Amino acid sequence: MKKIFVVALSFFCVMCAGCFQAKSDVIIAADGSVVVHNQAIGNALVIRRIEEWKENNERANPLVKGQVIVDGDLRGYRFDYNYPDIETFAEEATSLYRAKDGKSRGISKRAGWFFDVYDFDFCWTSSPTNLPPEAEFITQEAFNGVEFDVTIQLPYSAEKNNADEISADGKFLKWKLSTVMIHGGEKFLQARFKIWHKEKFALTAAFELLLLAATIFFFRKARKEESKSLAKDFRLKRNIFAGLFVALAIASAYLLLAPVDF
Repeated sequence: MKKIFVVALSFFCVMCAGCFQAKSDVIIAADGSVVVHNQAIGNALVIRRIEEWKENNERANPLVKGQVIVDGDLRGYRFDYNYPDIETFAEEATSLYRAKDGKSRGISKRAGWFFDVYDFDFCWTSSPTNLPPEAEFITQEAFNGVEFDVTIQLPYSAEKNNADEISADGKFLKWKLSTVMIHGGEKFLQARFKIWHKEKFALTAAFELLLLAATIFFFRKARKEESKSLAKDFRLKRNIFAGLFVALAIASAYLLLAPVDF
């Protein structure tokens, strides 16, 4: 029986070599909006499962329809999802990007004045195939053509990550999940990055300039004023604005440099 199984498996692997490709691309813009492209294509042997995947997606999201994708002998579908911000993505995304009790935290956020820090902690779990040892060398050759990748494109370089491939100065992260999908087990996808608030940088800088201008103004007024009482009043105002300028500079430096813990 084992010999018959191996022969049958050999035939199946030859037919399935390179038959399935899946990927999920998460693109995060500088304003925090998110676009997700989920795609699955395969040959005639797996197209029924892909059709079921398409139907399940359209049933769960009636407003989103699958786009037909054809690549040589492979055929399948792509689904595009748009989210106004990362928080909405965290609430509505597929199970891959959600928290799993005892394994992953999903998407966490620490809000700040100059930037928000996001921590992605995902876990992909797959049941083992439990193939007999004599089938491993056969299936391995066929499974070389099976692809399942997850990518995350960031507007700024990731501070931490465990991606299998990193490019674009840490802005493009890629995890390969085909091995886990085939042999079973767990794969963790982790990344931490910042979304900067440029408008708050500009606002803080403008306020600092106003405080500096006020300090200089009252400094000059105090030097030119002949009345001692008025000169004293100008010096007091100068010191107040100078103190506010220094305090805001220190607070800004702290907000920029203080470590963020999750």
